[in-house]
Amino acid sequence: MKTKLTRLLGAIAIVAIIGALPGGIALSADDLSQNSLNSLLPPQTLPQGFESTGQLLRDQQEATNAPLYSAWLVESSRFVNQAFGGFMPDRAFIPGSTDPRHDIPLIDFPANVGIIKAKNGKITLYDSGWKQLEYIFDWNTSCCWWDLRKQMKSIGLDPDDVIRIVIGHGHWDHAGQLDSFPNAVLYIQQEELKQIDFFTNYPVEFNQGHIRAVNTVDPLTGAQVGPPQQACARTPVCGYPPQTVAEIEGKVLAGKAQIINGRYRIAPGLIIHPAFRGHTYGSQLLQVNTARGQLVFGSDTYSSWEGIRDWNVANIQQTDTIQQFLAYEKCYVLTSNSDSFNNCLAAHERLSYSDDYPITSNWWTITDGNCSRAAELTLANGEKTHVPADVTTGTTRITIPALGGAFGPWRIDPVVCKDTISMVPPHTVMP
Repeated sequence: MKTKLTRLLGAIAIVAIIGALPGGIALSADDLSQNSLNSLLPPQTLPQGFESTGQLLRDQQEATNAPLYSAWLVESSRFVNQAFGGFMPDRAFIPGSTDPRHDIPLIDFPANVGIIKAKNGKITLYDSGWKQLEYIFDWNTSCCWWDLRKQMKSIGLDPDDVIRIVIGHGHWDHAGQLDSFPNAVLYIQQEELKQIDFFTNYPVEFNQGHIRAVNTVDPLTGAQVGPPQQACARTPVCGYPPQTVAEIEGKVLAGKAQIINGRYRIAPGLIIHPAFRGHTYGSQLLQVNTARGQLVFGSDTYSSWEGIRDWNVANIQQTDTIQQFLAYEKCYVLTSNSDSFNNCLAAHERLSYSDDYPITSNWWTITDGNCSRAAELTLANGEKTHVPADVTTGTTRITIPALGGAFGPWRIDPVVCKDTISMVPPHTVMP
């Protein structure tokens, strides 16, 4: 997959001009030309995605008069047995320590997807989870994956109502099921497309292949790497395997992509905020107006809610930590008239689906969901709860008959479920 996405942007300009999506930004050829203003800047000067506190407060105030949305989280998959210190340096394990900040060696954490439902029943997804099973189970230590469309149906939401997908960034665990929603419009930052293009074509002459976009193929020899080797898991750019890039390209080429630059209001009460290099070059947040105040979904820029609460960096191998802190502050500003950092939605918070991460406390195990979990965040517009009535006492079928048809409590212990019930779906190893 060597197609250059920035070349595609020239074609997208034609698509945008001839049949621009409602409210869309039509990119002209000059947006990426050598004569544009940005091209006159030094090459190390990059768009920052800065927003003033005044602008953020205006967005907060204006949104309070906008329509309300209902919202849920679902767990697309789960990373298991990850070194806490590798994820959050401030939480590194120290043998013998009794300090609660340093007494946990390994953690599991989810890959969360946000589901946002408007009054008219139409759904916006924030991120789209994993899809490439070989990448989940053979190149990563993971469990509990299930198909997002099936998860939505299991919790009483219609996947055919999805009209847009805002991805926080383009990595494999956040943009992996785009083609499962063929009619949905992808919202992605131009900066993210530029990063994908830059690093999927990055020369390796001077770095022995350590700076590259995928970790399943050796760029020097062309040979398949692993499984289970993670040849570039901690380099600055890893995370764009061919299948994920193909799904992003597919949306762009089909005219189903809204390519934006910085802040963008999708609809009243639904606003994208840039978080450039808070994780990747084109990371973005999503502000959502709800009955519990403004929610801010942050994908991997908000990898950890504990990090936002305690002002600790998280998932930093690709992150400008200054930009990550500035993105944390955006959430504090946008949620300052409600529940502050408690309304910041993290993609990989280890405490998700528990009382310890309060906004996710109304959770349950998804029926036929292979130990994946869901949480109801807030309701509006007369939406009835999707939480099972007997969630505290009842049971459900956790895996489909083809995977054994195992049963267990709605709120089964996640470690027990992972270790004794979760299955690896059949798949072919093909990077």
